Amino acid sequence: MSNVVTKVVINVVTVTATILLCCTAPFAGMAHAQPTGTEPQVNISGADDALANNIRVHVGTPDLRCDSGQRRLNRILPAVRRDVDRAAQALGYYRATHDIQIAAAAPAGTAAEATETEGCWTLSISVTPGQPVLVGEINVTLSDDRSAYLFTEVMEAVDIQPGDRLVHSQYEQLKSRLSSQAVDHGFFSARFTRSELAIDLQRNRADINLAFEPGERFSFGQIHINPLEGLSNTFVSRFLTFEEGSDYSSDALIELRENLNDSQYFSQIAVTPQLSQAQNNAVPVNIALATRPRRSYSAGAGVSTDIGPRLRLAYEDRFINRRGHRLNADLGLSTLQQEPSVSYVVPLRDPVNDSLRFSGGFQRLETDSYITNTYRAGATWRSVVWDSWVQNVFVNYQAERSELTDFAVADRVEEQINSTISGINWARTRADDPILPSQGWRVFGQISGAEQNLLSDITFAQLYGSAKLIHSIGPGRVLLRAEAATTIADEVLELPLSVRFFTGGDQSVRGYQFGGLGATNADGEVVGGKHLLVGSVEYDIPVMGGWHAAVFYDTGNSFADFDNMQLRDSAGIGVRWHSPIGPIRLDVARNLDDGQFRLHITMGPDL
Repeated sequence: MSNVVTKVVINVVTVTATILLCCTAPFAGMAHAQPTGTEPQVNISGADDALANNIRVHVGTPDLRCDSGQRRLNRILPAVRRDVDRAAQALGYYRATHDIQIAAAAPAGTAAEATETEGCWTLSISVTPGQPVLVGEINVTLSDDRSAYLFTEVMEAVDIQPGDRLVHSQYEQLKSRLSSQAVDHGFFSARFTRSELAIDLQRNRADINLAFEPGERFSFGQIHINPLEGLSNTFVSRFLTFEEGSDYSSDALIELRENLNDSQYFSQIAVTPQLSQAQNNAVPVNIALATRPRRSYSAGAGVSTDIGPRLRLAYEDRFINRRGHRLNADLGLSTLQQEPSVSYVVPLRDPVNDSLRFSGGFQRLETDSYITNTYRAGATWRSVVWDSWVQNVFVNYQAERSELTDFAVADRVEEQINSTISGINWARTRADDPILPSQGWRVFGQISGAEQNLLSDITFAQLYGSAKLIHSIGPGRVLLRAEAATTIADEVLELPLSVRFFTGGDQSVRGYQFGGLGATNADGEVVGGKHLLVGSVEYDIPVMGGWHAAVFYDTGNSFADFDNMQLRDSAGIGVRWHSPIGPIRLDVARNLDDGQFRLHITMGPDL
């Protein structure tokens, strides 16, 4: 028999060796543990953790009383041997040998003999795994080359490579993924015409041979949307990510659900493919929706050391008409800033990502450096471009009356500048958690400007960008923040204050007053700059519960020209509380100019 090649073929029907690693978490690290007390003991030696855990799950703890006699215990040994063989083969150890002993407990009140244990019976399994079977060739073929591209992702993600130790669960996962991918893309009659795991024990090799036949691909059939009182079916149908007759796809159904949910129009959403009613390979789809209340009122409160305590009141009419138009009104009030505004939103072809917003409002902002009163009216076209970047193209007319505040000067001069500012900006945020990300980033960039001959008193062009990165290092997180901007204009004082750059404050260079840093005039007064550079590095670490401690260093300033660039620095410590309403931060910063300390309180997400 030594010259005979021993080959075992395991097909889709006859696979019997299985692995139960998904259930072994409670046993991690217990391969050589010695339980105490009156519980039965199962001791495994000679095996690594993965094999020992799989044996422990397959064997379990036989349901026998602790005082069971030796003869009764011996009856379970054949079943235990079979379970150990299955557990070893499931991990590729087809040449494993084992020695299994079971010892009864000594009768109460007597001394234990050599084959007996105290308290309860003990099962001892000594394993010699031997050389594992390795994966040889992996042959996966599809009967239809036209649909092969739909399964490329599954094939590229397969975690079985030639030369790896054979693990039966990986083989089963490969088949399961192919089947799942087929169902997700509408191949409901897909099947394996060949499914075998050919194990050559003479060569310690296992070849995988799969032949997969997807069959005919189903398509979407009739799409039924239940009538709604507040929104027309024509408008709701613009959320569809597929049409009647297009190829069936589970991803398209999921994307539709997400679109409907993100729209904020609907309180209940059910997108159901009617598989049992499919005819001629077409699957009808039923969309059942219920709208949210048409009107919404909300109020919120917060605090920051930049603008003090603040109150926000908001009103929303979610669908003024059956075409989904919205009306929003907001009122933001604080001791240093007041900002009422109203906007009218018109959904466009893609109502989730494409809209036109008309807005108007007023803002009054007071800092130690300046006071502005600005009336605005404008329009913004919002869309999603490239790889999920949000793009806004805007034009705003604003009338701004402002003054620099130098209380040492009795005669203060007000100025008023009217301008029509047009521009475009892009923003993208990615994070592993919207509230407390351990990894994530945010990028924003904007180009804007005004032309004196186009309803403006001034001409300028401006480029602005900001970025923030969060990355886990060690037990905590590093938070990096940067801002940079430049303006093309003749003189700083020709620019309205709202487009000049000031630094300092909670979200800028901490340790300085909000808006207290910037380019200065001949009298040393802060007048704001044409250019901006700000950077920050912070490290926070969890302390207890939802509390974190942080250290940080900030630097930056705004300036009139690059030749007179003077950065201001600060450093400090802080605490963060991740409250039910979001992160709350308290920082104590020391500016490195004059050594003064300043307290900063902020609320809101990290990105």
